[in-house]
Amino acid sequence: MNGPRSYIFNSMVRLAVFLVNVFALYLLLRGHNAPGGGFIAGLATAISLILLSLALGVQEMHRLLRFDPVLLAAGGLLTAIVTGLLPLLVGKPFLEHFNFHLHDVPLLGEVHVGTPLLFDVGVYLVVVGVTCKMIFVFAKS
Repeated sequence: MNGPRSYIFNSMVRLAVFLVNVFALYLLLRGHNAPGGGFIAGLATAISLILLSLALGVQEMHRLLRFDPVLLAAGGLLTAIVTGLLPLLVGKPFLEHFNFHLHDVPLLGEVHVGTPLLFDVGVYLVVVGVTCKMIFVFAKS
């Protein structure tokens, strides 16, 4: 980033990034049978990453993130596809949902996880990965 940096802007962006990502986690976990889910949570995280790139500069953000956005998007796409294909193994239709119940999870107790959550996590990773890649490509041009 060329020119002077604003201490107030940088401080507010760091707070906003935290709050937006907590809200994105809420949206991700709330989805499935209610409004929200992986796509809108991914968009919220993408907005926070765009704000972060404005505050820190794209090179600094790229250094801090330490992941390849293409691999993140590919992993998310693979997660979504595998989640959709799992029901075919037991003779159910594509994207049929299954629920798993995990007992005695440390700090959480009993946890109910369904394939819709896994699918939404895959979509979330795709949206975040593609957005990061776009930020890095636009910064170079």
